[in-house]
Amino acid sequence: MQRRRFGRTNLHISIIGFGGTWISELSIDEAKRVVRRAFEVGISYFDTAKLDGDSEEKIGAALEDVRGKCVIATKTGSRTQSEAYSDIKSSLKRLRTDRLDVIQIHGIDDCKTLEKASGPGGSLEACKKARSEGLVNFIGITGHKPLVLAEAIRTNEFDTVLVPINVVTRQALEELVPLAKSLDVGVAAMKPLSAKTSNLITCLYKPSLSLISDESDLKNLLGQDSASRVGRALKFVLEQDVSTAVVGLKSVEEVEIAANAGKELRGLTIYEKEILKDNFMEGYCRDCGLCLPCHQGLNIPAILRFYMFYKNYNLKNWGKKLYKGLEVAADKCTKCGECLPKCPYGLPIIEMLVKAYAELR
Repeated sequence: MQRRRFGRTNLHISIIGFGGTWISELSIDEAKRVVRRAFEVGISYFDTAKLDGDSEEKIGAALEDVRGKCVIATKTGSRTQSEAYSDIKSSLKRLRTDRLDVIQIHGIDDCKTLEKASGPGGSLEACKKARSEGLVNFIGITGHKPLVLAEAIRTNEFDTVLVPINVVTRQALEELVPLAKSLDVGVAAMKPLSAKTSNLITCLYKPSLSLISDESDLKNLLGQDSASRVGRALKFVLEQDVSTAVVGLKSVEEVEIAANAGKELRGLTIYEKEILKDNFMEGYCRDCGLCLPCHQGLNIPAILRFYMFYKNYNLKNWGKKLYKGLEVAADKCTKCGECLPKCPYGLPIIEMLVKAYAELR
């Protein structure tokens, strides 16, 4: 499998990464079999977290005898130095290793959290202490808000960044990914086969945990069978300036499908570029969430997200279906205007909600 340089870490990692979230649902023997198969087919980058159940223990057990041939990244969700340092020490034991290739400060989705984690007595200090002691090689950061992550990597404290990127989640491509490239920060794409709906993450393909894999709109966009959908979705992500696409895997079958997509990677065809091209309406929502809360209870980012699915990607039936599931419809907007000054992009949110309602109702 092709490997790419992971930014200034100078690690060369497989373009398909193993995400450990779902193996916590498997027995220890089955989980070890899945992880070991991933290693055997060329996956060398393994991403896990303390919060992923017993994922660390299972990855550690499966890879202990080949540790030197793997790159292991885990995370701390703690925000204080003492708690984060304890997390790191515990992760080392669970992963059966004396060092972590990458420790990531996890779930930084707003500037207040970033300030706490990176300030005096924060988790960043624990990561740097662990690095000085030889327990950690590199420090990364993860989150779902590219605007916040861009602010984080500008500090030059982070060697890697993990952020959602997929065919319908492209906000990171606008500012964060080019900035990371300029700073030589390694980019790992999480959720390459998943889409954020309202407050849920649902997968775009089978076999996996999937609520929408049989949606006809998605089949038209990505392909009629599982392998085609996975292949096209991963091709799109790996066409970007990223080092790896981290896929959550929980069966040998899923490992094989994802690995084959990585091994057979070719550039997007002219047809694929056409159907997957950026066709953003002027002033699209970046899903930063800073417009919230809305006093009327509108989930403004979700409404505009579904409108983007409908308008930009021609996922009309799916966009309407998702919109229908929202508790508060867009026409409940009273045009009070409180959201407008909160938007860092100066979007005409009220006008956009009116258009969304007209087409999605």
